[in-house]
Amino acid sequence: MAAVKRRLRRWGYSLYDTSLRPLAGDGSDRLFFRLQQPHGRYVVLVSPRSKEPVDENDAVWHIGRHLHRIGVPVPGMLHADVQQGVFVFQDLGSVHLYDLVHKGLCQDRLRTLYHEAVGVLARCHRRAWKGFCAAWCHDASRYDPDFVYERELLYFRRAFLEGLMGVKVPPSEVCEDFRRLALEAGEDRSGLVFHRDFQSRNLMVFQGSLWVIDFQGMRFGPPEYDVAALLLDPYVMLPLGLREELVQLYWRHMRDFLGGSYHRFRERLATVALCRCLQFLAAFAYLGMVKHKRNFLRHIPAGWQRLQELLSANIGKAYPGLRRYLQTLPVLEQLRQRVRVIQDAQG
Repeated sequence: MAAVKRRLRRWGYSLYDTSLRPLAGDGSDRLFFRLQQPHGRYVVLVSPRSKEPVDENDAVWHIGRHLHRIGVPVPGMLHADVQQGVFVFQDLGSVHLYDLVHKGLCQDRLRTLYHEAVGVLARCHRRAWKGFCAAWCHDASRYDPDFVYERELLYFRRAFLEGLMGVKVPPSEVCEDFRRLALEAGEDRSGLVFHRDFQSRNLMVFQGSLWVIDFQGMRFGPPEYDVAALLLDPYVMLPLGLREELVQLYWRHMRDFLGGSYHRFRERLATVALCRCLQFLAAFAYLGMVKHKRNFLRHIPAGWQRLQELLSANIGKAYPGLRRYLQTLPVLEQLRQRVRVIQDAQG
C-alpha cells in the first residue's frame, strides 16, 4: 500500500488518514478503495500483476478504454499504472441493480431497469466486436469448445460435484454429454464478443442509469451467454414472465445483427444457459469451500433451481444422461450438511 500511495500522490491526489477507505469485494481477490478528495470521490483498484505477458490488468486497461470509446456505459478510467496494478476510476456510488431488487423495487421500475439492461447489452454486442483484439484477453480469447469443456464443465465437475458433493467420478454418459455440450456451446460465432458475467452485481445504478463493471473477462464468443447470465441470475430470480419479455426484447434489438431464425436463437440461448448454470454453481462452490467466502454458498439453492428448470425443458432432452444424473443428486441436503460442519468447526 505504501507503493500505491506513492503512485496516487504522483498523480496529484492528496492523501490523509481517512482519504482511502476499503470497499467490500465480491468473488475477486482484487482490492477496492474509495478515495475522498476535496473536489470529489474516486474508486481505486489495486490489482498486483500475477502473470506475463498478458495479465488481468492489461484486460482492464484495453477493454475498459475500448468500451468507453464506443459508448458502452463503463466507469471512466482517470489514471492507470498497468504494471503496478493501480487504477483510478470514476466513482459510480455503491448501488448495484442487485441492491435495488432486494430493497423491494416496484415492479414498474424493475421492469424499466431490466429493459435498460437489455438495451445496454445489445449496444455492447453490436459495437464491441469491431476493433476488439484477442491480445487484450488475459484468460483465453475465445469461448471455444476447449474453453467450455475445461473452464465451465470440468470446473463444475471439480468444484461442485467433487468439491461440494464428494462425487469421485460421474457416470460415463455425463462425460459424453459434457463433450457434446462443449462442442455445441463453443461453436465459432465469427468474431462476436460477450461480457461473460453480465448479471445484477455487475450493473451499477448511478444518476438514474445503468453502468457496466467487471468487463475484463470479455472475449470472443456467443452474445446469448450474456442474455442467459442476466436472466438466469441466481442473485435475483426474475419471474418467468419478465424473463420471456426480455428475451423477446433482446431479439428485437439484435435479430438483424445476429441473423438466422428466432428458433435457432432460442436453441443457442438454451445451450449456453445450461453452461452458464453449471459455471455459476461451480463458482459458488469454489468460492465457498476453497476461498472460504461462505456467503456464496447461500446462493446455491437458487442456482440449483435455475439448473433444474433448464433440465426440465427441451435442452434437458438434448443431454439425457446429464439430466438424469443431476436430477437425482441430493444437493440441498449435502449443502445443509456442509454448512453445519462449517458452523460447528467455527464454534
